[in-house]
Amino acid sequence: MLNLFLLLKRNDYDLMELIVKEQRKKMRRSVTKMRRLIGLLSGVLLVGLLASCGSNQEAGKNEELQVLTTFYPMYEFTKEIVGEEGNVELLIPAGTDSHDYEPSAKDMTKIQNADIFVYNDENMETWVPAIQETLREGKVLSIKVTEGMLLLSGSEDGHDHTHEGEGHTHELDPHVWLAPSLAVKQVQTIRNQLIKQYPEKEEVFTSNAENYLTKLQNLHQKYQDTLGQAKQKSFVTQHAAFNYLALEYGLKQLAVTGLSSSEEPSASRIAELKEFVTEHGISTIYFEENTKGSIAKTLANEAGVSLEVLNPLEGLTKEQMAQGENYLSIMEKNLRALQKTTETENPLEDRWEQEEKTVYNGYFEDSAVKDRTLLDWNGAWQTVDTYLENGTLDPVFEYKAKVNPEKTAKEYKEYYKVGYHTDVAKITIKGNELTFTFKNGEVKKAEYRYSGKKVLDYQTGNRGVRYLFEAKEPQNSAYRYVQFSDHSIEPSDSEHFHIYLGNESQEKLLEEMENWPTFYPAQMNGQEIAQEMMLH
Repeated sequence: MLNLFLLLKRNDYDLMELIVKEQRKKMRRSVTKMRRLIGLLSGVLLVGLLASCGSNQEAGKNEELQVLTTFYPMYEFTKEIVGEEGNVELLIPAGTDSHDYEPSAKDMTKIQNADIFVYNDENMETWVPAIQETLREGKVLSIKVTEGMLLLSGSEDGHDHTHEGEGHTHELDPHVWLAPSLAVKQVQTIRNQLIKQYPEKEEVFTSNAENYLTKLQNLHQKYQDTLGQAKQKSFVTQHAAFNYLALEYGLKQLAVTGLSSSEEPSASRIAELKEFVTEHGISTIYFEENTKGSIAKTLANEAGVSLEVLNPLEGLTKEQMAQGENYLSIMEKNLRALQKTTETENPLEDRWEQEEKTVYNGYFEDSAVKDRTLLDWNGAWQTVDTYLENGTLDPVFEYKAKVNPEKTAKEYKEYYKVGYHTDVAKITIKGNELTFTFKNGEVKKAEYRYSGKKVLDYQTGNRGVRYLFEAKEPQNSAYRYVQFSDHSIEPSDSEHFHIYLGNESQEKLLEEMENWPTFYPAQMNGQEIAQEMMLH
């Protein structure tokens, strides 16, 4: 009985297999028919497309561009250029903090469906690197508005030097748009990228841009005329967003942390602030938005300061947009607010100008200086004097002239031209061996031994350290004496260095103060080197 049952079950399985196989055959035949049908329809569509190819291309040119911009200044700059040629939208909603924004799935769809995506910089829209695949898949033109610009340090005081362990990192300041002179460059970047992608629209993009650039130039001139007469050049802000504005118009921003426009400051914070205000002669502190009346009253009564608004323009409220406020009008208000400080003399302002006494700036005790080996400089290095000659470093010298006007940009360039000059194009350091590749193609190499360190005291009050090395075989054709200096006083991987080369003696090299050939990693391009220089 059991055998009969198993036989029946086995026959059932065989029957089921036959049924499944037959169904698969039918499905394959259906798929084949469908493919043939699709092929036929495709052929018909292809013929239709070929027949109307010219008219479709013309239609493509006349289609309204779909443009997506991240936050408000990018929106206004782009909209003024695009005009009637496209639909420009704002991705980050009005009133939203652009620093905290992350695109939703719906936003990602909007980005992928756009023709053009305009953003400021990865240091502002930190999520942009993560959506590059989305942009590629959607064949979206991505416009980075700070492209080609050198950015300032993102630290609150404008400097960020933490030389520990394996080096230091910098967070770059993205608030370029807050200087009208640089907003001009951003608008030009958007215009140029749009024209490159849509050359048939060059005339209208150029015309629209010129109209808006005229307004920006007028705003820039007003800032220049007003702030150029400043009686007090230093201002205090709760949001460290105005370094570019300060730099471009001869001011100095000082950020005060631990203050909020919506929360009462603690008693200890008020005490600290009162001391700071008294020491520096401060009468006004700038907030990024209107402060609650109770907080303003507390700070005014307890710390003796008044509060004003400096709008960072990271996003306008719905009310502001409804009232017709825009970049130009808000920047006019910012200028009027700054005049509350710049039109008042401050006899204590000189106290602000104190150099930070760090190791990087040359302030240290002898006991802190440690021996180092050539391993700290191992790698492939390139001279920077070629980038000086071709103009890549010009923005660096312009920056130096704004920070310290004792020299013009041209004079700074001449000074560094002497300092950077060298006949050596590349240096490769492997173990204790140095290989010098000269600009004429000649190559020389030698092994070196450590000869000690020397602390140098400069007339400016700071100090430096030279690390000395000597060739093991003096008769070798390479340099007999080599000295390194890189702002570090203990073992650490060098990020760039000054090098002193000679054949006479270590003592003679130590006298050299005017020529200090400077080398950066060989894999860096000129723009990257210039950006790194801006941070020092």
